[in-house]
Order: sequence, then structure tokens, then C-alpha cells
Amino acid sequence: MNRLGLALQRVQNTFNRNADYYARKIGLTGTQMLIIEYLASFAQNKSIYQKDIEHEFNIRKSTATNVLRLMENKGLIYKKVDQRDTRLKAILLTDKAIKLEGKITNYFISSENSYAAILGADTKKELIENLQKLNKAISEN
Repeated sequence: MNRLGLALQRVQNTFNRNADYYARKIGLTGTQMLIIEYLASFAQNKSIYQKDIEHEFNIRKSTATNVLRLMENKGLIYKKVDQRDTRLKAILLTDKAIKLEGKITNYFISSENSYAAILGADTKKELIENLQKLNKAISEN
């Protein structure tokens, strides 16, 4: 079958399976790795809140709540009340997560390099742009 949705689902399942396989080696899930990398990359420049994670990973509030609760219970993140708006809690990495961040970043860099080697850098860039365009267009429906 040459359906785009099915092809995307298969690739996403493979990505997730590969990430989960590596994540288990360091005591995490693939989603936890992604969130740690996101927080490590962006929390230094600005406060990151649950709504930012919901938006970045296109997940529902309940899913984000569950993932973040598990990460907090595992000692990977903690929440700090925002000084300007006490209703908001910034999400920060613990020392435990910071120690894992180098391994996580290396995994994702290696994966991205592998994808570029398979597709070619220009095709990879074009694919990302087209997928972002498609996501934006179908999210508006």
C-alpha cells in the first residue's frame, strides 16, 4: 500500500522502537529522553512549562501530566513556581537527568547523522520542511 499515513506511522513506530530500545539501556523511555533533551536545550534560555511540552510534542494535557509526573517520581525533573505568575511551574532537570543528557544528545545526534546518510542532507531537510508544512495544514482542520 502506498498511503502516506501508513508510511508515516510505520516510520514513527520504528523511530519510537529504536529510541525506546536505547532509552531502556539508561533507565528511561523514549519520551523521557526527548523531554530531557528539550529541557536541556531550551530551559537555559527561558522557563519551560507543561504547556510548552504539550505544544512541542503535540500531546494532550493529560499525557503530558502523566509523563511529567513519572519523570518527577523518578527524580529526573522538578517543578519551580514562577516568580511572576504563581499559577505556573517551570520544569527543570535534576542532577540525575543532567548526567544522562550527554548520552541522550549523543544518541539523537547519531540518529540524525544516520538519517542524513540514508536520505542525503538536502532530502532530509526538505522532508522535515514538508512534514512541518503537512502537520500545520492538517492541524488546522
